[in-house]
Parts: sequence; structure tokens; C-alpha cells
Amino acid sequence: MPTLRLLTALVALLGTVRLAPGQDTLHERWYVLEMMGTRAGWTHARVHRDGDLISTDMAMHMELNRAGAGITIRIDSTFVETRGGEPVSASTTMAMGGAGATTTRYTFTPEGIVQETDSAGQTTKTTLPPIEGVWLTPAESRTYLTERLKAEPESITLRTVDPTMSIQPVTITYTGFTQTTLELLGRTVKAWKCTSTNSAAPTITSTEYLDDRGEALRTEMNMGGMTIVMIAADRELAVSEVQAPEMMASLFIRPSKPIAGARTLEKATYLLHVPEGELAAPPETGSQRVERVDEQSVRVTINAGTFAPAGEVDAAPYLERSTMLDTGDEKIRELCRQALEGAEEGKAERAEMLRRFVHRHIDKKNLGVGFASASEVARSCEGDCSEHGTLLAALLRVDGIPARVVSGVVYVDEFAGSNAIFGYHMWTQALLTIDGQRRWVDLDATLPGALTYDATHIALGLSSLNDGQVVNGLVSLAPLMGRLQIDVESLD
Repeated sequence: MPTLRLLTALVALLGTVRLAPGQDTLHERWYVLEMMGTRAGWTHARVHRDGDLISTDMAMHMELNRAGAGITIRIDSTFVETRGGEPVSASTTMAMGGAGATTTRYTFTPEGIVQETDSAGQTTKTTLPPIEGVWLTPAESRTYLTERLKAEPESITLRTVDPTMSIQPVTITYTGFTQTTLELLGRTVKAWKCTSTNSAAPTITSTEYLDDRGEALRTEMNMGGMTIVMIAADRELAVSEVQAPEMMASLFIRPSKPIAGARTLEKATYLLHVPEGELAAPPETGSQRVERVDEQSVRVTINAGTFAPAGEVDAAPYLERSTMLDTGDEKIRELCRQALEGAEEGKAERAEMLRRFVHRHIDKKNLGVGFASASEVARSCEGDCSEHGTLLAALLRVDGIPARVVSGVVYVDEFAGSNAIFGYHMWTQALLTIDGQRRWVDLDATLPGALTYDATHIALGLSSLNDGQVVNGLVSLAPLMGRLQIDVESLD
């Protein structure tokens, strides 16, 4: 279920650019995290000085429930800069459910940014180019926000880095400032109320309540069917016992009618719509065509047996080595050799062999893993659709086949106590040459045997899973959660 990674990223966005640093004084703030009205965890933000260095620390702990399987998510990040606002280093450690922790460290040098990632006992190192354009370090961003609020602005825009997302800058815009009061920790406090947007998730808006220093008192992110709230609190309240919200059944979509024989369905047409607002058009892929009906509706036609030509595609990004798809990991390379032993040269046949191998290799199929990297899955043999999609994409790339993952929904007759529903899902696409033309071909490694893909797979977002692109590929799901409706128009 790819929405877990997305939810984690959206929660991290709530903590971006907060907490004004004082002069030679330690500042910190605790927050309660709520999802859909239920306490799901906490966030802790801290700024401290050590000589000429300023460190901005953020910790987030979240507990979710997926059809009875508990998931604990933890993120810790640090950004170190000089008093003059020059970046020194940054790091992020993320652990999601049963997956091991992944730590990424960045060191800023005149030549570029040295990135080191530790995942599943493997370390990868690369040098990224320097960040282009003007941007502010976290502490400088907070100082800028504090000074701008003194002028009672109509809007504030700043460009900064949040290491929990990636090392690439995000642009944050605050608009619609009004002064109000807020009930907080048993007292009434003055606050600036405004709306904020973040370029990392441009379709999502948040309602912010800030104090005069720009410190967040309350943040509300409403995605139609789901609301995430961060509320300033004391430590005792923030870390008190939570009741993990159910994040799977609450997002199931009941179509207008059941679909018989879903796993062998070759062609289908659906009307996707939302009750209000604009529905962003899903991507067109080799098997999926999209037609705009009106602002709130699109018609999606899927032909599971025919893949349209991909046209001009730069295949290089879909062969890259990344944290999620570490194609240099010897374990992954060993699995690829094992899966393709005795295989012919045809890439389409090899891709199918890899798909079937992944289905067999992940023999502990459960919902207790958040979103593990291919390196972790190669060793644990455990996970759900996200882990199947990720490992298959990595194996395809090792074999020289460009690959990406798809986030969307799929129809199931019964799942987690619900019948005849669409649930959020992830699968893989391989760029293969068929009849002399390159085509994106869908491959679902969660399906057994000869079942590779069917016309109930509706693609909503695409991702290369390259570093810095993981969340971007999932953001398209956020506005749909709890809002998307599906009418079945035709089945062939």
C-alpha cells in the first residue's frame, strides 16, 4: 500500500520551517499528531547551538493500523549550519514498520553534496551537484519568517531544504494572513492564521496558526476524506498513549457495481470522479487511456492485453541506482542471476520470469511492512504490494530493463473483511520493445502464476523511485484519499 510512504511524507511536511531560534538559547516544541480525529503520534522539534553551529532537529513517531497489522513509523532528522546560514551537513533516519532503518547523510562541500545512504547493511555513496539558486537553511528560514511577520504581510514565500523529503529545496508559500485567537493547552493565545502550500506537494494546502515568531501552534492538512492535524502540546501529552487509526479499510473505494472475473478481465472503462473540486487527470500509460469529461470527472479505459507505444522516452532515469532500488547491491544481483538462470535473451520473457520470481521470493506476504527498499526485501522476503513492486523494479534494472512503479487502485473481491472494493495498490512497469517499438508493460508481482495484470488496475501516479523522486511520484494520490469515486461503465 504506497499510501503509507505518502502519509509519512505529508506528516513530515507539517514540520517544515518551524521554531524560531533564540540567541544562545535552546528552543523546543512538542506536538500531538492526529489523523481523522484520532491521536496517531507526536512530533518533536528542537533548535540548539554548539559553538558556531546551529542544529535543527526533528523527530516524528507515528502509529497506524492496517487491517489489524500495526505499523510504527519513526523519522529523525538533523540539519547543521553555521551562524551565518551556510549549510554544513544534514541527515535523516527513517524506519517504517518491519522494514529496517534507512539513514541518509549529506555533507555540503564546494564541489557538491556528498550523499551516503545506509540501508539493509549496504552503503551507497554519491556526489550530487550543488543546489542551484537562492535558498535558505532551516534556521535562516525561521529567522526570515519571523522578520516578515513583523510587517503584517499579505504573503510570504521562502525556499528551503527539508532533509526528511530530499536535499532538493522546496518552496513554501504562506497567504491570507489574519489575526485570531486559539485555544491551546488550556489557555487562549493570539495567532496568525494563514494558508500554506509546499512545492513538494503542490496540490495540498494546509491551514496554519503561527505565533509572532512564526512558530507553528496548530497545522491542519485536509485532503478531503482525511485530515492530519499537528497541535502544540507539552511533552507529557504529546508522548502519551495513542490509538492507532485504521489507514486501510477507511480508504477502500466501493465501485458502482461488482466486477466478476476481475483477475482475467482484459478491457474495462471507468468513470472516476470526486464530489467537489477538480480531479487531476491520471497518467496515460501503455495500457491506460484517459479522457477528460468535466472538472470533477475523467473517463479511464484500460486494455490489459495491448500496450501503446511509449514514444520518445529517456530510459536513463529508469535504469539508475537509488536508495530504494540499489542495483549495486550484491544480494539483488544474486537474486537476478538466480531468477534468470537458463533464460533466453528476449527481454519480455525475462521480465516475466523476474515477475514470477518476485512473487515466489516474497513468501511472507503481510501488511506489517511500511515501504521497504529492494535491498531490505531481498533479504527479508516479506511485504505487501509495495515490496513486490520495488523488488521487481530493482531486478529489472539489474537486467538492463528500464523500470518504474505505478501507484493506483485495484479491484478485489474480498480483502480485510470488505467485499467488492478497490484498494490502493502498487505494481511495476517495464519498458520493453514489442513489434519494434518501446512500450510500458504492466507487471504485477503480487499475482501468482500466469496472471500478470488485469483491467481493474487503475494507474493514478508514476514514480522512478530514484532519490528525491519517491514522494513526488505519490503526491497525486493525496487529494484522492477518501474522495475518489469509481463508476464501472463497461467490462469486456
